[in-house]
Amino acid sequence: MVLSDFDLIALLPRSPEKRSTPELLSRLGAAGHTLTARSLQRRLASLSLTHPVVCDDRSKPFGWSIAPSAPANLGVMSTQEALALKLAQRYLSDALPSEVLDDLKQYFRQADGKLREESLYRAWLGKVRLIPASQPLLKPAVARNVLSGAYAGVLRGTVLNVTYRQRDAERAKTYDIEPLAIVVRGSVTYLVAQFPWAQDVTLMALHRFSSVRQTDSKIRPPLHFDLDTFIDSGALGFYPTPAQDVHVRFYDGAGIHLEETPLDVNQRLKIRDDSEIDLFVTLPVNEQFKWWLLAFGDRAEVIAPRTLRQEIHQRLMAAASRYQIEGHP
Repeated sequence: MVLSDFDLIALLPRSPEKRSTPELLSRLGAAGHTLTARSLQRRLASLSLTHPVVCDDRSKPFGWSIAPSAPANLGVMSTQEALALKLAQRYLSDALPSEVLDDLKQYFRQADGKLREESLYRAWLGKVRLIPASQPLLKPAVARNVLSGAYAGVLRGTVLNVTYRQRDAERAKTYDIEPLAIVVRGSVTYLVAQFPWAQDVTLMALHRFSSVRQTDSKIRPPLHFDLDTFIDSGALGFYPTPAQDVHVRFYDGAGIHLEETPLDVNQRLKIRDDSEIDLFVTLPVNEQFKWWLLAFGDRAEVIAPRTLRQEIHQRLMAAASRYQIEGHP
């Protein structure tokens, strides 16, 4: 019978109680496990490196126990929970307050230990990746105290005293802000905040803060503030626009992916031949959609509406003028 790390941990009492190696060997033998004292001590010493397992070596026989600060449910983590925790550590760290991540460290270590026993699930971590659809950018540097301070302010709803430099400003300024939410867009993390003397809600990039200090004052959030509504209002630069009927013709096989990943539920595709596809869709014609169109270059042509066709034409002509090669028209 295979003895898992968590079967062994389950036999340990919480400090200040302790259990000696002979006691543990006796209990393991009763459960059908055969180990030598030396191999058991090696297992316990190895566990203490990744789990809150401690040894009291002040007197013999040495006693083993669970550290007082360990979570109450230590030792009952399932393989599925361990896998989910490791994926959360990889992909959700930007969305969690620093103090939560600090509290989760012991669970992450438990998950590491659990997955060492389960090669099938451990291998899954190397078989899954979340890749951005656009060109990835390196994350700007954010000081740890800025990150933890901003997240703590949002979590607790406390006014922050900050030093912040706007993108086009020569010097940073210090003032109080009321943090409301966190938005992570691509490689940049933003603090959604308002100034105590104003009602406008704004976005502030965390990498432009040089200091963040919590105060004892509580924020007074704007009436009926909703984060999703704020984002939909154009806070990230994609301002709301009326929906329009759009007709786009794709060439050279471009747009074929829309058969499997449509722009909208109302989308219609007409396959003209092997290389041309007509797209008909009703949606807001905002900057995000225009960037998407422009990324196709000469493989997409806007047929309608006329205003969008003219704008795309002007942008492409302006781009082409920047690529004039000497000796060529």
